[in-house]
Amino acid sequence: MSNHLIYIGRAAINVLAVFWFIFLVTPIVVTVIASFTSSSYLIFPPPGFSLQWYFKGMGVHWFWTTLGNSLIIAVMSTAIAIFIGVIGARVLARHKFVGRGIFEYVVLSPLIIPGVVVGFALFTFIILIDFQESPLVNLIIGHTVVTIPFTVRSIWSSMAYSDISLEEAAQSLGATPWATFWNVTFPMILPGIIAGAIIAFTFSFNDVTISAFLVAKETRTLPVELMSHIEYVPDPTPASISSIMILITLAFFLIVERTVGIGIFTEK
Repeated sequence: MSNHLIYIGRAAINVLAVFWFIFLVTPIVVTVIASFTSSSYLIFPPPGFSLQWYFKGMGVHWFWTTLGNSLIIAVMSTAIAIFIGVIGARVLARHKFVGRGIFEYVVLSPLIIPGVVVGFALFTFIILIDFQESPLVNLIIGHTVVTIPFTVRSIWSSMAYSDISLEEAAQSLGATPWATFWNVTFPMILPGIIAGAIIAFTFSFNDVTISAFLVAKETRTLPVELMSHIEYVPDPTPASISSIMILITLAFFLIVERTVGIGIFTEK
């Protein structure tokens, strides 16, 4: 009887896994296929195949401007998130102190709290301190807040499995804390830094929820502009640009998987 229950339970889990995989992947597949349509409006399945919307997408006036904004924000927020992530990961991996659990929860909380809540909270805070005149800085700060958990998680995982005796040996031989970190610790946690940077950059570059609360006319990001375009213009241009973003995101995840493995985000 128990064996039958175990079999039924495993079968149910497999069915649910397949269902959610199809549920998540289907919109991506539909978007990519529809982007090659020869029609003047978005339709699936496409009546014919054409690359015209990819060429048009590259030529629209807002594409390169918003792409530049997205790249600047993603690069800056990722760099800051990596710096904070190294500090946070070292505190969590190397130190025991009162309130450590609270500190961990605060650092990783953006993974738990819905993005719309974080975005609205940041928007409200900016209004309260009257800092609306610096939308680019606000976007960088907002994206840094939500990408820090990715960098902390991956770097923490690398640091937790690194050999602390090597650091102690370096310091016992006269190395300064900075020299110990740069020559001993840094090479050991480099895979975690790379993985965290790639995930943080990808998340920031594709973010809509946080950006929608913080953008201004001159700092609109590519995902926000795509969302606006979809709302008012029914042509397949957003599908072609989204397909390019999907391929870039997939390439980043493949790089992580081939170098350090996706499991680095679940281990510590």
